[in-house]
Parts: sequence; C-alpha cells; structure tokens
Amino acid sequence: MTRQVGDPVERWLDEAAQAMGGDAERRRDVLLELESTIHDRVDERVRRGEARDAAVDGVLGSLGDPEEIGSSVMPGRPLLDAKRTRSFILRTAILFAAHFLLVIGATVAGRELSLSVLRIRPIADPRSFLSLLAHALETLCFDAGLMLVIHAALPRFARFVRLPRPSLAVTIDPRRTLEGAFFLALVAVAVNPLRDRLLALYVPSADGVVRVPLAGPGLLDSLLFLNLWLGLAIARDLAYARFRERRLTLALDLASCAAGLFCLLRIVASERVLDLAGAQAALGPSADSLGALMNATFSLLALATTALLAARAARRAFRLVMMRGTRPA
Repeated sequence: MTRQVGDPVERWLDEAAQAMGGDAERRRDVLLELESTIHDRVDERVRRGEARDAAVDGVLGSLGDPEEIGSSVMPGRPLLDAKRTRSFILRTAILFAAHFLLVIGATVAGRELSLSVLRIRPIADPRSFLSLLAHALETLCFDAGLMLVIHAALPRFARFVRLPRPSLAVTIDPRRTLEGAFFLALVAVAVNPLRDRLLALYVPSADGVVRVPLAGPGLLDSLLFLNLWLGLAIARDLAYARFRERRLTLALDLASCAAGLFCLLRIVASERVLDLAGAQAALGPSADSLGALMNATFSLLALATTALLAARAARRAFRLVMMRGTRPA
C-alpha cells in the first residue's frame, strides 16, 4: 500500500493519533487498521467510477472528526483533551515568542527587565550557544507550565481569547519550497562574495563615486553563524521538497531555527551591525545619526525575525514530540 506523507489520509491519521491514549505499539496497530479501512473504502468507490480525490474526501467525511474517532477507539485520560491541544500549543508558541523577545531585549540592554511581578533576566553569555539553548529551554518550560495552568484550571479562559486552531502538520508545496531554497542561496551569495558591492553606500567625492562598505563588526563577526543558518535553512527546504513532513525534516527545521536565533542574538547584541565610518568625509556630521538610525532599524527587523523564529521553533518542537510513538516516519 503506497502512502504519501502529507496527503489527506496522512493528515487525518495524524489528527486521530494525537487523540489516542494507550501504549505506542497498540496505537500503531490501530492506525494501520484505520488506514487499511480507509484505503479499502476509497478503492471500492474508485471501482464504482468515482474520482480518487473525491473518493478520499467522501470516505474521510463519512468517518467524521478524526480526533473523536481516535479518542473513542483508544480512550485515555490526557491532561488536555484533543479539542484543546492545538489551541494550547499555538498559545504557548505565541507566549514563548513574546517572552523570548523580551529576554533578547533584556540581553541587549544588559540588565534585568521588571514587568510588575514578572522579571525578565538577560542571557548570561549571549555569544554561547549552550547558554542561549539553556535560557530558551527554561523560558519554554515556564511558558508551557503557565499556559497549562491556564488551560487546566481556568477552562473558561478560552472563551475570551478566540484564536484559530490550525493543524500543526506542515503543509508542503514543493515548488514554493524550492523557490525558497533558491532565494536563500541568493542571500548567501549576497552576504558573501557580493557583500561589499551590494551592502554598500555609494557617495560622491572629488575622484568620482566612492563605494563605502556598510558591513560593521557586528555583522562580520557573526558571518560564520549566518552562513550556518542559511545552509541549514536551504537543507531544510530541499528536504521538505523531497521528503515532505517527516521527523528528519522537522529536526532540520528545528536546527535551522536554533541557528537563526543564535545568529540574530549575536547580531543584535553587537554594537555596530552597519558602519558608516567610511562615509564621514562625504556625509559629514549626519553620518553618525544616519548610522544610528540604520542600526536601530536593522535591530528591530532582527528582533521581529527572532520572534517569528521562536514561534516556529516551538510549533515544530511540539509537532516532532507529537509524531513520536504514533507510527513509523
């Protein structure tokens, strides 16, 4: 029986597996039985002349909600019921992204931030990957615990915060994924061999137009980590295009997010990402103010990207954990 990861049947089985209790081996057996039943019904409809896509939609629709089916065939006592698991994960990811963004702000400021009773500690050594990882895990555990208390002890809280319930499954469009990998490759070329030509300010002088490179020490010192991030991101997109959603591709996605967070943290914590010192003669006193404005804008963009990466990392981590023990990748 051939099964493509990411097809409607696969997604239906994923959602059913998330609602199942019991041991992992029994869950795999039940999922295989469900999958066999679905394909048998689809084949029967196809033999009657129905198109395969329509047959799949019809069979899945007749079976009903996958979470209800999963919880009925293998009931358990989860801490969070299936209906609220996705909203819990989404809200935890959003809370973690906001919390870690404040952590980065405290690290850049070099002091603890006090928000009423909540205190945001800066990262002890922002240039150490282990220090970054330990602080991120501590933040994630705190946020997950806090959201778990809110969902478990205050179930009515969900009535006041109505958020969508998207599936955590990664939907892959191979063409767009390959386009993303190609774009990242162009970025890698732009920040390496073409960096001094593209990231430069062209100013007039007595000898004509002079090219002033803008890459400051904050960017150059983090160039190795930036290339590592880009390399992992390209590998992730190519793996998604070839294998779609699997544990390997999710692990690559997580590694890319971790490299990106570490790289952005180094860049934001640096004093000068862009340097206009070479343009002092042409710009005069405005060079310092323009340089400060450009660095502030760059830092804000980096912080926004950090928040998006943190939320993505949380979603992929939860997805990877939920895929374990369901069925072979």
